[in-house]
Amino acid sequence: MLLGEPSPSLAKIQTMNTEKLRAKIASLNEERGRLVTRKDNLTALDDVPTDKVDNIDNLLARIDALLDAAKERLAGKLERAAARRNGTL
Repeated sequence: MLLGEPSPSLAKIQTMNTEKLRAKIASLNEERGRLVTRKDNLTALDDVPTDKVDNIDNLLARIDALLDAAKERLAGKLERAAARRNGTL
């Protein structure tokens, strides 16, 4: 569950390896940048379409939650890998 809704993306993140997690984080950051630019363009209009801006805000919140989950998962994987290398696991 992500923000109260089922999330296939979140389930995928849980099964990704380190390389795929890094790629996913990069793609989420790119998508977030595109959405922020689009929101800025929409808010610069004389007649701001609030429904579109609200939709973008919801998408940004979802992307931020996915980014947090992916970063947390990657950090955990890297920490466990370091522990295995050091022989503590």
